[in-house]
Amino acid sequence: MQRIALLALMLLVIAGCRTISTAMIDSDRIFLTTGDLHEEYAPKGLVEVRQTGLMIFGFIPASPGTLQGACDKAAAEAEKLGADALINMEYEIYKTPFPISFFWWRRGAAVRGMAVKRNTGKDKLPKGER
Repeated sequence: MQRIALLALMLLVIAGCRTISTAMIDSDRIFLTTGDLHEEYAPKGLVEVRQTGLMIFGFIPASPGTLQGACDKAAAEAEKLGADALINMEYEIYKTPFPISFFWWRRGAAVRGMAVKRNTGKDKLPKGER
């Protein structure tokens, strides 16, 4: 009986701790996509941003840790690199599952992608940046 209870407790602790998915998120700052671009671009660098927050008792937001917040931070980082798009983007949302969320209140999101400068056709990219 103790083995079953221990196994059930272990499954409860490890089940559903993270969700990993991909999708397109809108941004007013730069173009964000999980795919590649079908036009010329110059890579500017990799961007990886994490945003963590707290949810009291699993449902009362105490501090932000949202996907949109992480995307906004990633867009700002990409702009600092001189990029106008973030491509091949992946995101990860993590939060504590119920009923553990009554005791462990952490949640957050991580965003990764390649910052690039698109060639809009108005100016040609230098040979070194193709």
